Amino acid sequence: MRFVALAFVAALVSTSASAEPARYIVHFADTASAMAARVSARDVHARGDTAPRHLRSLANGGEVFDLPDGNPAHFAAFSGLVSIEEDVWLQPTAVVDPLWRRQWNLHDAKTGVDAEIAWRRTRGAGAIVAVLDTGITPHPEFDGQLLPGYDFVGDAAEARDGDGRDADPTDEGDWRDIGDCGAKTSKRSSWHGTHVAGIVAARAGNLPGMVGLAPEAKLVPVRVMGRCGGRLSDVADAIVWASGGSVPGVPPIARRADVINLSLGVAGACGMSFGKAIAGARERGTVIVVAAGNDTVSANAAAPANCAGVVTVAAVARDGGAAWYSNFGERITLAAPGGSLTERGADDIVSSVDGGEQGRVRPAYRWLAGTSMAAPHVSALVALMRSVDPAIDVDTVTRQLVDNARPMAGPCPRGCGAGLMDAGATVDAVFEDRAKP
Repeated sequence: MRFVALAFVAALVSTSASAEPARYIVHFADTASAMAARVSARDVHARGDTAPRHLRSLANGGEVFDLPDGNPAHFAAFSGLVSIEEDVWLQPTAVVDPLWRRQWNLHDAKTGVDAEIAWRRTRGAGAIVAVLDTGITPHPEFDGQLLPGYDFVGDAAEARDGDGRDADPTDEGDWRDIGDCGAKTSKRSSWHGTHVAGIVAARAGNLPGMVGLAPEAKLVPVRVMGRCGGRLSDVADAIVWASGGSVPGVPPIARRADVINLSLGVAGACGMSFGKAIAGARERGTVIVVAAGNDTVSANAAAPANCAGVVTVAAVARDGGAAWYSNFGERITLAAPGGSLTERGADDIVSSVDGGEQGRVRPAYRWLAGTSMAAPHVSALVALMRSVDPAIDVDTVTRQLVDNARPMAGPCPRGCGAGLMDAGATVDAVFEDRAKP
């Protein structure tokens, strides 16, 4: 055993000897040897020597020693040595999802949102995001992520599920044949709600997979759009419900959402239905995040992006400037990655979808672009903010989003609000404000 111990020490001296202080875990053949080493280290160290200083005993029998001069050769004096290993510093594991390197929107130094900085504080635990969209499809990204949602599509034909409103928010597909909804061409199912939900809270660490900006937040899927889109009346009721309000004939939500994501819109002014629903949601403490629209016009021309009290989000392209399709102007609160919408799909936003052309077939991933993809980045950031400070109010959320946005890396001549959202700076600011007396 003595020969084995010296071999360990020789290896350590050749690779780890240093003038810097170091810490090691030493395992002994028996408790008597361990006790003798502890006593010896205590006595020698008491005389001011540079010999090992015993710090603690581990639950598995290992002994932790501090080396003032960083030289593990001191351990050669101990009897009964079995193994010596450096008490190394472990770091939080990086995201290992195979699609991580393609999620430039989260980590790119120029155009990403600094997700990893925000994750030092939180990944969204305790926060709830309601995604009002086409519904959701079964997908490994949502295992353990979903809370009970609701289907607000009132027309059975539009819903494609054989009935009207019900407790099943599953996306039945929004494909169109020629002539459907006035369409002149056919269209495959978008699985839009599943894509948006993945950007918010796809869970980390699954294979193959991606990660959302708030992977420990919970999702409430709310279906408001079917074959031809969504009725204003259904969307307005869904906003009320998701924010904890009462809707006739619909069981109440278990807990109101911290934030509602609306990656949808229509040309025109903000009418009373949207206005009242949004005002009520804000009074109940729910933040409303809205996509600015993809018509390359002022966001003043699209509802609910032009409604009072919402956070309106423009899209940033891969190069860091405003996306060519994004709406713009004075109604924009801030911008977020939305993708370039060019022939190079990898410059768009990758997220979860179903692989079916019409109905559901299998879980898959797809690059999509639009302000629909930009808005859920901000919704996820609101979830991180509410995770750090559950008491932060709606107006303070907006102020922090604006105050901590950073300048765009590219041009936005017609108005992108405060600039590019910065998840790291915003979460840090909320954390620091909460800590103030």
